[in-house]
Amino acid sequence: MHHHDDSRPLPDPVPSGHRRHTGLHKAATIVSEVLAPAVLVSLFLVILAFRFAGWPAGLPTALVAVGFTTALPLAGVLALVRRGSITDHHVSDRRQRAPILGATLVSIALGLGLLLVIDAPWELISGVLCTVGGVVAVLLVNLAWKLSAHSAVAVFVVVGSMGFAGGWIAVLLVVPLIIGWSRVTLAAHTAGQVLAGYAVGAVIGGAFVLAISD
Repeated sequence: MHHHDDSRPLPDPVPSGHRRHTGLHKAATIVSEVLAPAVLVSLFLVILAFRFAGWPAGLPTALVAVGFTTALPLAGVLALVRRGSITDHHVSDRRQRAPILGATLVSIALGLGLLLVIDAPWELISGVLCTVGGVVAVLLVNLAWKLSAHSAVAVFVVVGSMGFAGGWIAVLLVVPLIIGWSRVTLAAHTAGQVLAGYAVGAVIGGAFVLAISD
């Protein structure tokens, strides 16, 4: 009768390299969701509204700015994902981006009109206008290439914040670096597409700083 020796360690069913890869992938997914363009732009606009209109006057301007610039477009995208009309809420398929970005511009234009009517601070209107500039830039580039909107928005928000919060905000440039890493790790973009996003974001952030400077 053959005696089976159970004292030998069993082979690890999941190699540590695979586990590490899965862990990195999970971390990158969380970064991409938590620091998505809609989240960062919304945060930036809320900060602008309260910084330059104060409380409670900043509340209606913040609601209008966020509602028309990010919330409505995102709600539209999520509805299209649910219907199966587009691949995912990051609109990973470049060919699907033009109509989405076009509809976003219409929504933002309506929001800008309302902001002017309720006499929103110029800094907030500038923030929304620069967001339009970013959407147009990403739209034009995406006709031929898939630029990283995540990276562009992250740099825009950090550089733009330096315009009213001071140079110390530059320490937050680590955020776009982490976001860039997440997009490459998820194979959503190449390093080149992330770097191009950084460049676009820096230009638009710089334009915002100029717009609000005396």
